[in-house]
Amino acid sequence: MKILKDFKKEAVRGILNWLYSTKPLERHIVKEKVDLKNEPIKPDRIKVAAVQVQIKLHKTTITYYDHMKRLVEESVKKGAQLIAFPENINLPLIGVIPMAEKLLTENDSPIKPGSNSQIRENFFLLGPYTEKIYKLTFSNLAKKYQVYIMAGSITTPFQNKLYNTAYFFGPEGECLGIQRKLHLTTTEEAFGLAVGDELNVISLPFGKAAFPVCMDATYFETFHLARKKDADMVIIPIANNEEYDFYKAFRGTWHRVQEVRVFGIKSALVGNLRDLVFTGRSAIFAPIDLTPRGDGVIQEAKTYNKEEVVIGELDLNALRRFRERDPLLSDFNQELYDKYLSLVKMYYWER
Repeated sequence: MKILKDFKKEAVRGILNWLYSTKPLERHIVKEKVDLKNEPIKPDRIKVAAVQVQIKLHKTTITYYDHMKRLVEESVKKGAQLIAFPENINLPLIGVIPMAEKLLTENDSPIKPGSNSQIRENFFLLGPYTEKIYKLTFSNLAKKYQVYIMAGSITTPFQNKLYNTAYFFGPEGECLGIQRKLHLTTTEEAFGLAVGDELNVISLPFGKAAFPVCMDATYFETFHLARKKDADMVIIPIANNEEYDFYKAFRGTWHRVQEVRVFGIKSALVGNLRDLVFTGRSAIFAPIDLTPRGDGVIQEAKTYNKEEVVIGELDLNALRRFRERDPLLSDFNQELYDKYLSLVKMYYWER
């Protein structure tokens, strides 16, 4: 029986290797021509796009690429030089499997969400195949359009553990950094996702950026650590698997931005994939004093369930001037924190 089971696994891997071959997509990419010219990046001011992606199953890797390309192109046409995509942006690639939509409803399907052990096995099986298409897609789009892309996140195995990992690509197509999700949802905990152990901040020509994932924005420590590491902006890819509720959706990024005085960029995956419902509103946030309406919002999506590209301009010099005269982050009662929070002293500024 073990021999038969191993044979089936090898057969499945062979089929997946063929379905997710990079060669057709590579040929498609080579044929493309991009005429758009982006403005030179200024060291103190940059336009950013928070892309709200409508989830849909793509039957080929090429249609997946073309979907992402259309969103990048729309962003660049509107002047964006930094583009942020949502969490779980590789989910549409499940559609490459023949009859994927039907398989998602069958009880014995190898890709249908089921028991926690089955979900884990599915991610271990499919992750490496969708990962290579994901990387090829966003690396090439960043290079073709000469932009920075925080390419959302994917769930894939690494050293025999499953991580929800975000990637950041530069205008040469290079990977500038990765960020493993630091705080899990109860669902992710249930099927054994592992947590990251470091918050990364990368240096860009216009400032420093952190890009933790979704649930990470619920906890103030994440943003305090980012600011401690001199981040000017924190980019949050999300995929909220729940019906839309204003107050639930409002938690997280907006509040963290006000607490630590950074720019916040939130990109949402939205729409329905069979029984899965994703909602959210992509947005670009700033400290209240730096927003035109005094509400902490530079720009926000009009809907919570449709595809949109949200564009906003970040004035890095204005942020830095504001920080210099803002007393908020110099008013910590360090003596009090040391008394009760000695184990997390690193979260706070030394006086």
